[in-house]
Amino acid sequence: MVRLRMVAVLALVLAAAAGCAKVPKGVDRDLVDEWTMMAEAKVPEPKVGDCWTSAASDIYDVMDAPAAVTQTPCDYSHFAETVHVGQFTGPQADADRAPLLADMAEQYKTCNAEAAKFLGAPWANGRLRMLVFPPSNSQWHGGARFFRCDLAALRTEAGVLDPRKETLKDTLQPGGTMLLGCSVRVGAIESWDDLTPAACTAPHDVEFAGVVTSAIGTYPVDGKAMEAAFDDACWDRIRAFTGSSNSTLSKVSYGYWGLSGQDGWKAGDHDARCYVMLSKKISRSLKNNGSAAI
Repeated sequence: MVRLRMVAVLALVLAAAAGCAKVPKGVDRDLVDEWTMMAEAKVPEPKVGDCWTSAASDIYDVMDAPAAVTQTPCDYSHFAETVHVGQFTGPQADADRAPLLADMAEQYKTCNAEAAKFLGAPWANGRLRMLVFPPSNSQWHGGARFFRCDLAALRTEAGVLDPRKETLKDTLQPGGTMLLGCSVRVGAIESWDDLTPAACTAPHDVEFAGVVTSAIGTYPVDGKAMEAAFDDACWDRIRAFTGSSNSTLSKVSYGYWGLSGQDGWKAGDHDARCYVMLSKKISRSLKNNGSAAI
């Protein structure tokens, strides 16, 4: 017991001696007052070139559940790629929640322009869908004010996703791999519900003629309103695409695929893809067809 007490006394003596030791010049014995404050936590922002994957199989599932989309390395299978990241400003940025797509007309316009620069042509000319994502509500409350412009690759017109490991950059330049062309129709002319891409030199009964824009400001909620929005514009587009007269086109029909729902329409997307529809399969393009029999 004596030995233990002596050790304890010695420890106290050494501690006291250390306390009386001379303090180096410039040292104030305060261990924390010189520490740099930690940076405030910030919501990570997406970047141009980020790639995204999902367990969803079609674009409509992705649009219904954007939170289910996760980032992945671009050399892994992915269906979408970020082509632009912008920031909300002004009253939008001051709001207590993230804007809805219907309130994002300016952001949608920006995304359209950036997507066209990235692809080499407007995105609607390809097997693609543009997605505009604001932050989630939790990200918004955490201070995030970004919006993200993504391009999603599609396998078919009905929105089946087409995962890939390559970038979409420049894929809508002349000869690009994602350009719309010829297809095989799924269903009858009057009630088709999808298009399967095909080479124009292979048998096909549908060909993309171009994108048409409705002059009607109100979203078409039924078949009659859809006809009023797109029928005349699509038929004019087919005549321009084929260079053919009405008599040459007498056996040709047409179809179109609207590219937005009601919220997208409010954001400014009034476009549809216009297609030449045939009752038989051919193995050539109708572009600049002129007076050749169809």
